[in-house]
Amino acid sequence: MFYTSPLMAKHGIKAVFSDRQGGVSRDEFESLNLGFGLGDTDANVQCNLQTLCQSAEMPIPHQVEQVHGAQALVCSGSGKIHKQDADILITAEKGVALAVRTADCLPILLADKQAGIIAAVHAGWRGTVAKVAEEALAKMLERGAEVNHVLVSLGPCIAPCCFAVSDDVAGQLCDACSQNVTLKKSGQTYADLAKTNYSQLLALGVNAENIELSKHCTVCGTQPSFFSYRRDSGQTGRQLSIISLS
Repeated sequence: MFYTSPLMAKHGIKAVFSDRQGGVSRDEFESLNLGFGLGDTDANVQCNLQTLCQSAEMPIPHQVEQVHGAQALVCSGSGKIHKQDADILITAEKGVALAVRTADCLPILLADKQAGIIAAVHAGWRGTVAKVAEEALAKMLERGAEVNHVLVSLGPCIAPCCFAVSDDVAGQLCDACSQNVTLKKSGQTYADLAKTNYSQLLALGVNAENIELSKHCTVCGTQPSFFSYRRDSGQTGRQLSIISLS
């Protein structure tokens, strides 16, 4: 159903990444679909969300209308789905949870426990090129976080084994972190989305030992399995990545 970030747990921060198992949804949404408006019933998604949050012992999280950009929303109070475009959620309130939905894009969870600030980020390739992780970190620093204290967990996403891209997209990703994050196989270019964001965060001064990378690929991973937009031609559910301040 989910795994807990070892890095965040070590520092007393709750952060979890769901997979696709343990819910009530059926067919292409089997079984822990956490995305509304995709074709699954709202009742199923709500049941799945309640089950996940209860199992993880986390409050219902805030969510937004994700648009592959770098806009941020500051959240407070009880969790809900905001009808607002954003790909960054941030809070400094205890008892508040933040979440992003993914099905190949990269979920990024950030925390400065000493400052009491957390953020959740949705980073597809377009958001990565727009430096959404950099923007999230900047918003945290504006509110009192210190870069040396920031912890980052990069969750399950499409890995370079499966992320075939055009030369144009490959070039934009490389430019976004000023290094080569691609490889060639059988004449096709593959890109490393997680490495691009990792490199951006390192360049901003985040300590390497404070950054955690998932080993799971959402496309070809089977233990556990994940929803994958690319593998399933868009007919699929969504994972949820949640972080909260206690």
